[in-house]
Amino acid sequence: MNKYTQVTSAIIAEMKERGYSNRSVNNHAIIYETLNRYLESVEIEYSPDLGKALLEEGSSDCFGIKGDFVRAAAIAKLNEVWLNGTLKNATVSPRKPYSSIRLCTAFESSVSGFLEYCRENCGFSESQIENAARRCRLFLKCMQSWDRKSLMEITYEDIRNYHDELSHLKHISRVVEESTLHQFMKYLSEKGETGTGRYLYMYFLERDGTAELDALPEAERKRIEDIRQESLTFPADEFLAAGFDLIQIHLDEGYSPVYMKTFKKAVLYLYLFLDLNELGFHAEIADIWIGSTAAQSMLHGSSLGMARRFLNVFRDFSADGCVNLCKVYHKGISGLRELPEWCRVPLESFALHRSRQKLDDSTVKNDIYSILRFCRYLLERGLSSYGEIDGQLVMDFNLKDTHMSPEGKNSCNARIRRFLRYLYRDGIITKGNLHLALGSAASPVETIVRTLDPDEVDTIRGYIKKASSPIEIRDCAIMLLGTDMGMRGSDIVSLSLTDIDWKNQCIRFRQSKTGADTWLAMPTGVGNAIYRYLKYARSRGTKSDSVFVSTRTPYGGITRSVCYSTLRRVLPERDVPGSGFHVTRKSFSTNRLRSGVSPAGIADALGHSGTDNLRPYLSLDVRNMSKCPLSLGYLGIPVKGGRK
Repeated sequence: MNKYTQVTSAIIAEMKERGYSNRSVNNHAIIYETLNRYLESVEIEYSPDLGKALLEEGSSDCFGIKGDFVRAAAIAKLNEVWLNGTLKNATVSPRKPYSSIRLCTAFESSVSGFLEYCRENCGFSESQIENAARRCRLFLKCMQSWDRKSLMEITYEDIRNYHDELSHLKHISRVVEESTLHQFMKYLSEKGETGTGRYLYMYFLERDGTAELDALPEAERKRIEDIRQESLTFPADEFLAAGFDLIQIHLDEGYSPVYMKTFKKAVLYLYLFLDLNELGFHAEIADIWIGSTAAQSMLHGSSLGMARRFLNVFRDFSADGCVNLCKVYHKGISGLRELPEWCRVPLESFALHRSRQKLDDSTVKNDIYSILRFCRYLLERGLSSYGEIDGQLVMDFNLKDTHMSPEGKNSCNARIRRFLRYLYRDGIITKGNLHLALGSAASPVETIVRTLDPDEVDTIRGYIKKASSPIEIRDCAIMLLGTDMGMRGSDIVSLSLTDIDWKNQCIRFRQSKTGADTWLAMPTGVGNAIYRYLKYARSRGTKSDSVFVSTRTPYGGITRSVCYSTLRRVLPERDVPGSGFHVTRKSFSTNRLRSGVSPAGIADALGHSGTDNLRPYLSLDVRNMSKCPLSLGYLGIPVKGGRK
């Protein structure tokens, strides 16, 4: 290893140890590597005098990066270590040549206005004011030295270059400097003196984030380039204005300002991405951005989900000007888009084929989830087409693929078998018996029916008597619809106000599972609970015709998960794996059977077309089961001794 390589490697290591940003370290590394290639091409040795001479010439061929100050910082470090063997702080922070420039009147006025704002609104001390003044003035002096005559002339490239100017600072010092400039640029943006994206970009760089198109995978960059011209019909500035309009609509509907902060972040960060890369708003670009590493680094956890929802609402809002805050947006299947085309296209065709068979969305999605497991295994094994599948590979997958239960594995295998048969029928694979290589993990079993025990029933009654808050009153009505009428949770949350016939004391509805129209008599206790909820607990601000609505804005209809939450609130001590709100329907069936109601009558009450589904409940009717014991002799068990 020659001296040049040793010195530059030591500098890079020292910068990393001192906490320099990744961008600063990478810029120095690029400069040193480019300079080394240049020295080798002209066959000369490096010397500090040569470094200064090349710096004065300013040729980009020698350094690989634009920006005189970044180059000067790199050469200063290189010369210091070359001559002295160590990196001194004095060398790390060279004097800025623009520091002696006198600010123009407009720039000085903007700094004075910001400092006055900080005194009045931010509670800055005088020492903080002095530091802020120094940082802002130095920044604008640099802009002025780059021939920027107004704040509106400052570009994204200027912001990035100045960020590189601060590369000589330790990480924490750079963050402090840029944090002040971020606040300064935000102040100027709110006064309309500079673009909104400028302060956002400063914040991104401060966080070592990225909003450039180059950070995306090649396929996504290519797709964005394909729709770039189309996106420009909805400019980024118009998107920003429309996004804020939609946020105001949410606030007018009663959404919390704290909750809306995430929506505002989504609008601003997407705007920065669009404006920086000279794009307009397009639904597909928004989808690519929200799935990017840049978005996920700035929007964490639930905030990312909230931002995704807001962009879905905005898509509808921008299309027709209407806002449906209660609409449910289902998240796409993760991983499907990452599959190669040969793998993905037949899977999507199979899903479409299943949808045309009038299957519900959840069934089709479960098919895709299971087949995705199989496709990922094929990719792990290095396959490049479905035609390469053989029986041994299918059996190997079956052995490797693990599930929580044998029943779950059976279901997964059944879906993959169906897919393999589809591939054969479509001519994609030539072996028609591959599906036979996927066996069953277990034989069908009879599931033990779990019902509410007497103690739990008493707890429910006690909860109903004490209920006083709006959510407790709603819990009572939901629980009684399950325990006293046997309704499914999906049917309870779908009930509309017109489904209740108060005069005839009944409920008419269409079952979500079977599609059958059902008429159920409404017991007095259930009717009273629903009436109490409608009068005292249901939000007056809702525009929904659903019986049960959310307790929070926009007060839309609720989902089936609310029924499970209700059960957990009413019976907090209950811990029965695999048993959810449906236990109320099972308890209803069992209690009617024990009370002597005929199976046909119970089937009518449950909305079943026959009595076959009631067979598992017969074993729970102990009193009636005891009337029909089997003879021991019939079973071939001889009786020896005892009474005859």
